[in-house]
Amino acid sequence: MYNNYITGNIGDGIRFGTPNNTGKNNVISNANRGIIAGGDFVFQFNNLWNNDLNYIGFIPDTTNLSFDPMIVNDDTTQGNLDFHLQKYSPLIDAGDPTILDRDGSRSDIGLYGGPYGWTYTYQDLAPRPPHNVTATIEEGLVKLNWNKNTEADFSHYRIYRDTVTIVMYDSSKMIAETPDTFYYDQLPPVNHETRFYYVITAFDNQGNQSYPSEEINVLVTGLGEHPPKGYDGFRLLANYPNPFNPSTIIPYRLKEAGYVKLYIYDIKGELVRVMVNRWQEKGYYEAVFHPNAAERSSANSFEVPMGKTYSDIATGVYIYMIHVYNDRNIPVFSDSEKMILLK
Repeated sequence: MYNNYITGNIGDGIRFGTPNNTGKNNVISNANRGIIAGGDFVFQFNNLWNNDLNYIGFIPDTTNLSFDPMIVNDDTTQGNLDFHLQKYSPLIDAGDPTILDRDGSRSDIGLYGGPYGWTYTYQDLAPRPPHNVTATIEEGLVKLNWNKNTEADFSHYRIYRDTVTIVMYDSSKMIAETPDTFYYDQLPPVNHETRFYYVITAFDNQGNQSYPSEEINVLVTGLGEHPPKGYDGFRLLANYPNPFNPSTIIPYRLKEAGYVKLYIYDIKGELVRVMVNRWQEKGYYEAVFHPNAAERSSANSFEVPMGKTYSDIATGVYIYMIHVYNDRNIPVFSDSEKMILLK
């Protein structure tokens, strides 16, 4: 199986059960199980994305990827499916180097790669619109959350706010730009019930702007004339970059002094690193996670659990978790987030 694109609400993307099976340059997405394989087979230079389980029966080698393929249109709920790669897709020239595309370059992963594929111009399209936007009010601020864009050329988000439905999103309604997937909005003073409307757009590195997200609104009842100046609570922030290699920064904020424990676990729940285990004063902190670091420093002291080594940290999903205790050893805050290490 070479240069296929397998997607949709399916059980198994590929099942290898007989000898001498070979799979190269394929994309498998949105399946329950990406590939089930056993026995004598070769599976290299493929991309498995957004499956419930990518691999069953074996451990893939490092030639296999897990990236947003950046297809022109792979939304199976719509017509006009188009499985050409966009201009900045990480699957371009990422296939088996011994297989060439029709234009003589290294093969692309996906439907149009390989000697029987097409020579075509990669389109530079805007990112997908942000989705799953939610809004809550915390300590007098409106907190917006949304799902992260996964395009390789993603840059940042732009947030718009108005007191009426936002039909046109222009600079007069823009309130912020951020690379994160959350934003705390400090509203202007209101002395009566006021409804605020929000939409969010995504930008890529070339300046292309997405269509707006779904519109979300919040009803605010009298914030008074002196709203909070900024968010000053306990927070565990999104690590950056994410995915990462070789290192990432984990930021967090303490509303008040406390004993902080910041742990990193693998997807099986096994502890792989103790990043912070000490009393800290109120303020903003950053912990640097470098999986292969073999030394301590005063700026970033950490511990490796007994039985682990620095080389145990492999490609995959990791969870970082924070616990904060007050001076009476009472838990006052805990939270966790996911991050992805790619080697």
